[in-house]
Amino acid sequence: MLTTTRERRTFMRMVIDAPVTLVRGSEHMIATCRELAANGMAIEVESSSHFVVGEKLKISLSTNSNALPPFVADAKVVRVEKNNNLGQLGVEFISVS
Repeated sequence: MLTTTRERRTFMRMVIDAPVTLVRGSEHMIATCRELAANGMAIEVESSSHFVVGEKLKISLSTNSNALPPFVADAKVVRVEKNNNLGQLGVEFISVS
């Protein structure tokens, strides 16, 4: 018997593989954006051990065009996962500029 499952996400996600800059206070880190949605993104980091749920970050995602400014957002960490030396963060956008 075939059953269907309905996607519960409000926003579609785009799978991408792009460098993203994370800023926390005076600390700048380069990571990789793996998925992008209207309300957040999944980010792969070298080590997620120093990130905590609820932490605020500034995120900058450059575009491939010099005509377009980078995407910049204030975000909140909503998920932290660890897998060997890599970690994955789920962030929710608070404001986009």
